Amino acid sequence: MFLRQQVRSLHATARRLDLSRMTIVGRVGSEFTEFTSKNDSERRYVKYSIASQPRRDGPTNWYNVTVFNEPHINFLTQYVRKGALVYVEADASQYSFEREDGSKGTSLNLVQRDFNLLRNGKMEETESEAAE
Repeated sequence: MFLRQQVRSLHATARRLDLSRMTIVGRVGSEFTEFTSKNDSERRYVKYSIASQPRRDGPTNWYNVTVFNEPHINFLTQYVRKGALVYVEADASQYSFEREDGSKGTSLNLVQRDFNLLRNGKMEETESEAAE
């Protein structure tokens, strides 16, 4: 039996290939909140949360997602409702911080790269429809 040994070469340009990506299938758990960056470009972006429950009897995991892609922003804000089942691919980064009380914390930052609407959430009833 012949075993081939695989060797990975490290090169100065390899750093550009490093990435962290997450895939989440879950439900939109909040309204889409729109912001504008405060730098010179005044770029529009949206934040929302996704709830995911990997096992029926397990805890719900919550993820905060930021979207900078203009076509994604337009689609999300026009067509996707709270409660929608979505597939999201996002670049992930984690950073540490110190709270006001001196304790340390970590935060996971997710920037949406790809998005698919699997099933939309239910339409909310307007007050006039509920009265009928």
